[in-house]
Order: sequence, then C-alpha cells, then structure tokens
Amino acid sequence: MDAAQKTVRNASLVLIQRGIYIATTFLFAFFVPRMMGPSHYGQFALLYSLSFLFSMLSDFGLTQVMGRYIPQFNLQGEIENSKKLLNSFLMLGFISGTFAGVLYLLITHFWLKDIHFLSLVPMAIVVLIRSLTFPLFSLFLGLNQAARWGSKDVLGRILSIPLLILFFYLGGLPGACLGLLLTEIFILVLGVWWGRSYLSRAYMQLNLRFLYPYLHFGLLFFISHLTYTALQHSGGVLVRTLNPDYTQVSYFELAQKIFLTASFAYPQFSLSFVPHMTVLLKSGKTETLKFWIEQLLRWLTVAGVVITFSFLIFSEDLVRLILGKAYHPVATNLFPLSFVFLFLALGSVSNLLALVYEKPKVALAGSILRLAVFWGLGFPLIAFWGSYGGCLALLIASICNSGYLTWRMRSHFAYPLRKWIFAMGLGALFLPLLWFRSTLPTNIVLFSFFLIGYMVILFLLRIITWSEIRTLLQTIVSGITR
Repeated sequence: MDAAQKTVRNASLVLIQRGIYIATTFLFAFFVPRMMGPSHYGQFALLYSLSFLFSMLSDFGLTQVMGRYIPQFNLQGEIENSKKLLNSFLMLGFISGTFAGVLYLLITHFWLKDIHFLSLVPMAIVVLIRSLTFPLFSLFLGLNQAARWGSKDVLGRILSIPLLILFFYLGGLPGACLGLLLTEIFILVLGVWWGRSYLSRAYMQLNLRFLYPYLHFGLLFFISHLTYTALQHSGGVLVRTLNPDYTQVSYFELAQKIFLTASFAYPQFSLSFVPHMTVLLKSGKTETLKFWIEQLLRWLTVAGVVITFSFLIFSEDLVRLILGKAYHPVATNLFPLSFVFLFLALGSVSNLLALVYEKPKVALAGSILRLAVFWGLGFPLIAFWGSYGGCLALLIASICNSGYLTWRMRSHFAYPLRKWIFAMGLGALFLPLLWFRSTLPTNIVLFSFFLIGYMVILFLLRIITWSEIRTLLQTIVSGITR
C-alpha cells in the first residue's frame, strides 16, 4: 500500500470513528444528562471542562510535533530519534501533569465550594493521566496511523457511558468523576500497549537540550491549542461566573458538546493528511499538494452545508427525543452554532497548511483572535442572553478565525475559493425550507428534499463529479481491504 492509499485509508477510518463517536454521543446525551438532571449535570460539565483547560498545560503542541517530525525520522531511518522524542515528552508530561493536577485541585476547591471535595480529587488525577496520554496517541499520527490516533475519543466515550451511569448511581457526583477517571486509565493503558515498541527506559528522562528545538517548534502551536481549548471549555466557566445557576451551564455545555462532537471531525480528518502532505512538500510536488488541498476544501464544504441543514432542521426534534423537555433551551442554543459548519472547511484547511508549511505564528494569531472575540463578546452577550449569548459569541469568533487564517495562508500558498463559495451559496438557496419545519416526519421530508436538490445542483454544475466519487471510493476500498 503506497503512502497516498494509506493516508486515505486512515482518513476514512477516522471518519468512521467520528460517526461512531457521534452515535455514542447521542447515547451519552440520552442517559447521562437525563439521569443527573440539569443542576448536577451542570456541575459535572463544569468540572469536566476545567479538567481539559488544565490538561492543556501538558500539550506542548504534541500533535504538530509528532505529526511533523516522526514521519521525517522514520523516512530517514532514524527510529531511535523517534523513541527518544516520545519518551522525553512522556517524562516532561508527567512533571507538568503533576503540577497541573495539583493546581486544578487547589483552584476548584477554593472556587467551587458547593461541590464536594471527593468530586475534585479524581478529576485532578484525570488531568495527570491525560498528560501521559497526549504523547502516546500523538505518536500514532506521526506513524501515519491516524485511525489509532483518533480512537482515543471514541473508545473513551464508549467506555465512559456505562461507568458514569453505574458510579453516579452508586456515589452521585463523586462517583461519576471516579467513573471518568477509570475511563482515562483504560485509554492510557491501551496507548502504552499500542506504543510499547517505542517505549524505552534508556530515553525515559527529561532531556531539555534534546527537546528544545521541538518545544520551540511546538510552542506556538501549543499556545494556539491552549487558546482553542480555552475557547472550547471556558464558555461554561463564563456562564458560571456571570450566572450562579448551574442549569444555564448545562444548557451551554450540552449545546457546545453536540456542536463539538460533529465539528471535531474536521481538524481530525484534516490532520490525517499531515504526513502525506509533508512528504509531498519536501519532495517538491507542490502541484500535487495543491490538488489535494482543493479536493479537501471542496468536500469539507459540501459536508459542512449538509451538517448545517441537519442541525437547523432536526435540532428541536433531537433535543426533545434525546435530552427531554427539561433541556429544550439547548435546541435554541444550537441555532447559531449550526452556521459555524459553513466556515469550518476554510479554518481546517488553513490550519493544515500552517502546519505543513511550518507557519505556527499564523495558527497562533488566528487562535488568539478567536478567543479574544469570544471573550470580548461573551461577557456582554452572556450577561444579556445567558447560554444563548455564549453560543452567538462562539459563532462570530469562529467566522473571524476562519477568515483570518484563510487570508494569511493564501498569501503563502494560493488555492482557489470559487468552489467553496459556490458550494456554500447553493446551500443558501434552500434556507426557505426552514419556514416549513413542523413534526418529525415533515422535517424528514424537508431534509430529504434539501439533500436530493442540493446534490443534483452540485452534479449539474460539476462542483462534484461521478468520476471523483468513483475514484475516491475505489481508493478507500482498496486501502481498507489491503
């Protein structure tokens, strides 16, 4: 199997994993928030979001570092350098994760006095565990094993659902936090088993001199990740700061969780192409690289339009059927978040190019801009409209981020936006269908009319072609079956 087929195979497996992840997210939403209730789930969601914020202190831009340098080492036959890189980052992660876990425990203990201390301890340990999981699973991306890299989220969600239900039933909120900790331990053990051939006691030491160039390369991506994680997980913190009602936290967190579940497929799928595109660039095959970028942008845009209409048409039905009447405001919060998918293709492709062309400052500036807009607008919008205001601020921030990144990266590597504009504009023709939303059967008919009509127009205007679909399917099938 050549590099291109292996890349497409792993990218397709990542998409399958995201489909499974979305399905298990619906299961999670059906059981966990209903069982906990809006108030308790708001507390759990806040602790969970804070744990990710503190976990990011051990990120160090590992996804970009491993994705960029491991393929280069292995291409040059320098396997020992790959081992040294992994084990050095594991030791650094252990030190930083210990510090972050203690800091998490102290801050949550003195700030969230209405949450039992026994709920905080397992979450602090979760922060430490993730600091060791990061480098292990980032290694798989560098080895062009994106399917293993992406499996962490899917397996974690599948395992967490029964553990959260069981331990919340036995011990309330502290029990749920313990169930999450057991999930993270399982993921760590799996990562150790898969990556055992790259683990070495000889390199398990903190060698800052060796790590310095990689930390320097990953620094800007690390800060970029930090700002992105702050964007993802600080919304609930803002809502809790401006409103003591944990139900508002749960409304925002659930809407954002549903949105992120679908949207995270974009960066994961795009990053699956990093090793292959890095090799193309290093080999001087810029025209081939441009072809891959154009194809990726076009298909991600078409997918974004379909996902946007899925949210716009079915959000109220899904919230009513899965979460229940107590969470009806979540459907309202999903309305502004639906439109973010129209711009995710631009942001994902631009971030991919920033990594391949080693332009971390561009990615960093875009992340800082997005966080600044979100926080700047989040405070007044949340103060006036609660959780809905937070979702509206997230929409505006995402548009600003995608626009800025596209503008900057096209100055380094020109790629056309005509088909992105056409694909998005053609989707806008079907917006009047939203006036006819009603019962679930009616909504299914409306979505079917949109999907068939949209695809027919795309084919007629040759935005997509049958030959491209056949070639893509043949490549995926041959890649999976070999």
